[in-house]
Amino acid sequence: MKSPESEAKVQKNNSTNTIKSPRWWQRLLLILLPIALTVGGITILWRLLARQKNSPPSTTVQQVPVSVKLAEVQFGNITESSEFIASLQSLRSTSLQANIQGKVSQIFVKEGNQVLAETPLLQIDSNNQPINISNNNTNNTAVLETTQQLQNARTKLQNLEAQRLSLLQKIRLNQENYEKYSSLAAEGAISRQTKDEYAQKLEAAKTNFKNLEVNIQKGQAVVSKLETAVKSAQVNASRNIIQTNIPQQIQLYKINAPFKGTVADISVKIGDLVNPSTRVATVTQNQPLEVDIPVSLDKKSELRKGMIVELIDSKGENIGTGKVFFISPEDNNTTNTVLVKALFENGKGKMQAGHFARARINWNQHSGLQIPAEAVFSIAGKSFVYVAEKLNSTIPNSQLIAKQKQIKLGKIRDNRYQVIEGLEPGEKVVVSKLLNIKDGEIIMAQ
Repeated sequence: MKSPESEAKVQKNNSTNTIKSPRWWQRLLLILLPIALTVGGITILWRLLARQKNSPPSTTVQQVPVSVKLAEVQFGNITESSEFIASLQSLRSTSLQANIQGKVSQIFVKEGNQVLAETPLLQIDSNNQPINISNNNTNNTAVLETTQQLQNARTKLQNLEAQRLSLLQKIRLNQENYEKYSSLAAEGAISRQTKDEYAQKLEAAKTNFKNLEVNIQKGQAVVSKLETAVKSAQVNASRNIIQTNIPQQIQLYKINAPFKGTVADISVKIGDLVNPSTRVATVTQNQPLEVDIPVSLDKKSELRKGMIVELIDSKGENIGTGKVFFISPEDNNTTNTVLVKALFENGKGKMQAGHFARARINWNQHSGLQIPAEAVFSIAGKSFVYVAEKLNSTIPNSQLIAKQKQIKLGKIRDNRYQVIEGLEPGEKVVVSKLLNIKDGEIIMAQ
């Protein structure tokens, strides 16, 4: 029989062996684990290398160059000029009168027709019978008074019509100033108050022109009324005419063009009764024409006789040139202009007296950089171009890229801009497909 002490020793030895057993396995695991990991890592690495070897090579996507047109920045002649609204006047214009009493029986031309000298314009049938006027002074006095009133009304109407041209020029000048200062105000260069002042001037000029048109219409109505009154008075007076027994003889009287020109106006129609003072037609000479140009006073010191004046039509095309032959010694303080006259040959007959045109006066000429207008685009009110630059400056045949550059421009002439700053001579700018490219994009010259 075991003693209690021996049993205690046995239990202690068993517990000691139990504690030592897990520690032994832990050590074994620590030895085997690195080996397993090493073998597994080698296997995984081998599989990755095999996969990479079997995978297809990656492809690099290359940008396709945009084919564009290029233009070289070059020196050219820069002409300093100013444009003005000019009116065209005839150097020779004649109003023709009937010079006989009778009735208009035929009209051979229309307004606007070109005619040669001595071309028949219209025909008047006149009764060439000698007549004796009765002593009815009342009727004769009425005819004379009404005729005088008619002449006065016509003179007043002519004066009103003459003012129309001046007011039209004033409206155009104020319109140009308003647009100019509106643009400056939008850019913050001037105050809004200054812009409003020019707007008020433009509105005042338009109001004056409307009032003038009303007065002209009233004047035309008065003239028409008096013409009817004159005809009525003549008819009343003719009732008291005592004819002789000499048989009637009808005389055909033709009115011919006094010179080569244009039929500007026909004042009568077939069947109208006319007298010697009746105006029947107006013939105007359109070759050459006088060009009346209101030049702003700030340019007066640069004016001189013989200066070249170019005429520009509504489409912006040059229709001919002329030379300054007259500079008014007096200034127009109302419009702040001085009147300049030039002679325009009008060889092709494109313009007529009474028309308006843009007149360009060339002040001086110098050399400067120019580029085509097609190369310029705007961003936020500023001007830019795309310059063709090498992608690698060290390689002779390197690809080109479009480099966006801000530039400062002068005036445009013949579809070419003057370049004040931002470009150098010899640089090439893109002039096509501006909407299809962007800054830094690869391009190719066509």
